Amino acid sequence: MKRPWRSVVLVLTLWLAQIPGLAQAETLTYTVQPGDTLYQIGLRHNVDWREIQRINNLAGTWIYPGQTLMIPSTDAAPASETTQPEAAPVDSSIVTEVAPARTHTVQRGETLSGIAQVYGVTWQALATANGLANPRWIYAGQVLTVPAAAVAAVPPTVVESTPAPTPAPEPAPSAGKRIVIDISDQHLWAYDGETEVYSFVASTGLPGLDTRPGVYSVLDKIPNAWGGTWGIWMPDWLGIYWAGSLQNGIHSLPILPDGSRLWDGYLGTPVSYGCIILGVTESKLLYDWAEVGVPVIINS
Repeated sequence: MKRPWRSVVLVLTLWLAQIPGLAQAETLTYTVQPGDTLYQIGLRHNVDWREIQRINNLAGTWIYPGQTLMIPSTDAAPASETTQPEAAPVDSSIVTEVAPARTHTVQRGETLSGIAQVYGVTWQALATANGLANPRWIYAGQVLTVPAAAVAAVPPTVVESTPAPTPAPEPAPSAGKRIVIDISDQHLWAYDGETEVYSFVASTGLPGLDTRPGVYSVLDKIPNAWGGTWGIWMPDWLGIYWAGSLQNGIHSLPILPDGSRLWDGYLGTPVSYGCIILGVTESKLLYDWAEVGVPVIINS
């Protein structure tokens, strides 16, 4: 006995499969490269970065080199099918002057808030103008678009006095010593003014024991600090910030009770319990060079 309902189901299934958006989305995998962000990966694959975050069950935006991500495969809508929003009517009694946008090439050690201060804009406006998913993550050599705020011009008949001049923004500090650590590059630089003094491969915290980005300073110096929680000696200790009851800092490859060096051979990858690890020679050079109070900038 024939069952006509099966034919109906088959025809309906084939018909539904032809409707755009009802076909099952395919996924592909992507291996995170050094310097990648969710936002950049999303742009590269024409996918909203938040969708990548969702299907990979990521609690935040932190990703690391070598991590495998699932990327949903989507087809971008043709440009001819998109419509531009209708422009809002302009009040002819008010003329708005907008200065042209400028660009800024990021230098090592700079932060988004510091760059924003130099140009007299907010860091939020700078992040929005450049589509930064994580405003704390910028890198040396990156070219940023610096937006200029629109200024409403007052009609000549209303002007009765000269407006007070806008104070010039203070330049970002460049004098003196500073230490810059880039988590994504696993690298440390030391500067004296604009002169690069040292450039060392480093290792920061493991996932879950992450080194915390921020602006700090050298709190203390200890020739050979004891890490009681982990049972290790930490030569050339430069303390930089407190994480609860423990202090994180910069130091040499730790020494285990048997005299061996923990993480030897793994510099350049996140391996530590939150501190910044340097090689034996490098940590000694930095320890002798840095004084208590030297700024320490940690970029994500």
